[in-house]
Amino acid sequence: MNDSAAPPPGPARATADAVVLGAGPRGVSVLERLVARAPATGPALRVTLVDPYPPGAGRVWWRGQPPQLLMNTMVADNTVFPDESVRLDAPVGTGPTFAEWLRDIAADGHRDSAAAEFAGYADDRAYAPRRVYGSYLVDALERIRALGGGRVRIEVRTAAARSVTPVPGSPDSPETAGSWGLSGGGYDIALDDGTRITARAAVLATGHLEAPYPATAGPSAKVLHLPGGHPADYALDAIAPDADVLLRGGGLNAFDVLALLTLGRGGRFDEHGYTPSGREPRIWITTRRGVPFHARVDTPGVRVPTAFLTPERVAALAARERLDFHADVVPWLTADLELAWYDRVLALHADALPAPEELRRDLTALPPGPDRADALRAAVPEPLRLDLDAIAEPLRGRRFAHPAELGDWWAGHLDADLAAATDPHLPPRAALAVAVRQARPALRTLITAGNLSGESYRRDVLGWFNGFANFVSGGPPALRVRQLRALLSAGVVALLGPVRPGTRSTSAVVEDFTVRPDAVIDAWLPGTDVGAAGPGLVRRLIADGLGRPHRLPVAAPGAAPLPTGALDVRARDGRIKRPDGTVHDALFAVGVPLEGVRWTTAIGARPGTDADFFHETDRVAQELLRGLTPPPHAPADAVGSGTGRRHHERAAVRPDRGPAHPPHDATAHQTSGREERDLPRTPAAPAGNPQPQTSESQP
Repeated sequence: MNDSAAPPPGPARATADAVVLGAGPRGVSVLERLVARAPATGPALRVTLVDPYPPGAGRVWWRGQPPQLLMNTMVADNTVFPDESVRLDAPVGTGPTFAEWLRDIAADGHRDSAAAEFAGYADDRAYAPRRVYGSYLVDALERIRALGGGRVRIEVRTAAARSVTPVPGSPDSPETAGSWGLSGGGYDIALDDGTRITARAAVLATGHLEAPYPATAGPSAKVLHLPGGHPADYALDAIAPDADVLLRGGGLNAFDVLALLTLGRGGRFDEHGYTPSGREPRIWITTRRGVPFHARVDTPGVRVPTAFLTPERVAALAARERLDFHADVVPWLTADLELAWYDRVLALHADALPAPEELRRDLTALPPGPDRADALRAAVPEPLRLDLDAIAEPLRGRRFAHPAELGDWWAGHLDADLAAATDPHLPPRAALAVAVRQARPALRTLITAGNLSGESYRRDVLGWFNGFANFVSGGPPALRVRQLRALLSAGVVALLGPVRPGTRSTSAVVEDFTVRPDAVIDAWLPGTDVGAAGPGLVRRLIADGLGRPHRLPVAAPGAAPLPTGALDVRARDGRIKRPDGTVHDALFAVGVPLEGVRWTTAIGARPGTDADFFHETDRVAQELLRGLTPPPHAPADAVGSGTGRRHHERAAVRPDRGPAHPPHDATAHQTSGREERDLPRTPAAPAGNPQPQTSESQP
């Protein structure tokens, strides 16, 4: 052994006051909120932004993705900067909306030629290529870094975070002197490029989870199987022209895959239909409901009447000790959906009704129940009645002798869907979609109040409403459905419908018909399930004992709580919970991995709506800064390291019930977020700036 040999070099070391893990929209928003809230005096805050994809755009909005992939919301409905509608006790209006940015670059030009070209012809109702929105996010990050100036210094590292580990103390080096309390401990973040970053605080903004490890090798060893994931990541080049492809799924991912297999292979759409390139496969579509999602209704400024899910009723339901979504919420929701539907029936088809004024009265006067159902049935002829089950399953009760018969039916279905989605008179089917979307704030409050049983969340929210709402109101732009209709006419796609139980590709609606595919594509993003075995930083956090899956209690006494799939956090501030129910002082999470604690976390921020998106990221930024700068009189363990004394969540004491839960015991993991509802919130906003909503009403 050569004692004089130098030891091998260790991993590169870096320090920061805070690390944001994920550079998509929520990671960018956390940075923007840190800059907005950072104090004007004192040492500079050093923040490191980490993402394996180019910073700003992240994975979903990566600027290198194919131009055929479009956003699913209009230009006017997107922003990463809070505006004056966002009720925060911190600066807003720090940057442009997506529409404003496009108008600016249309006039001034842009280094991204694709973005400049789109800006030159797009209006507020256009659907932008995703990579153009990625350029907006990259510019937003540059703007935020400039706004930080000397107060917030943002470093970007293009790498993937492999693990987050609490450390007893930070490196004892001159560069940390006078900084934001790093000597008190923090977190060690290991990156896949060999770098290790020690930071006082960390925020996980990692977005969609990776797919869990597969239980089997796939549908068949002889069939190419592409499991669910991001559309740009599918290995579609492995699919030969003229191959038979089974496309499983009818949501937004499925429409993206269709675009890549047609437009992406040289096909062309025009006013006459679709002109194939000859490189397309033959695509068979199957979905659980039988058909793909409805076209999105994007009539600007349209609202429908509501009378049942009122703020008062929502508050009363949210205050209950236990809530069942199907029994306690769905009747009121259905009454509002009926009101929206029949309001348009009255406007467009009053001459077909036997007693329109009676219907108008009963719609708001009769509460949910048998009397209401009987009155509506008597007042409306069957062809005009709202049948939610028939809308949810358009092929229910239908049978076809041949695939061509199913294709003819589907052509009529698509034509009717396009007509409804684009009719400026807002027919009943379109009004229903608007009503479902309009109900989201009320439903968000109820779903995240913390009193929903685990059975009801699984059965009614995950098992029914999420899918129904997305099918009716969360579909692709009408342009995509119009293209699908052209692909049907061109013979590129065909409908298999739902498959028979226990089969992969035998139609449940066409007699004796089975597709024998060369390739199977699972056209969906993996659902949020942090407890499943699989890759990714969030699952590693749980495996390392730093976090736990979120669970909801069940109605049966003594029964085990049911997991929602989410990473468990304290709802009011996003602090990650340890397995024993205590929370980390300075380890936070935002966004999609919290689906279950929050709701509809994949939805971005819409301008002018006091978007929940910004309340979530602002609370995390506020708490992070508060933890890094404790008041001089704070006890030493009030804001400690991840490995120091663990502080427990304070039990809420209610005058009528006493403590909401024991301060700490073995059953802590069975609680949801309900025990936190009476704890202190964000400080009240100054006069004239209303108090933001409580954390339980945010996604």
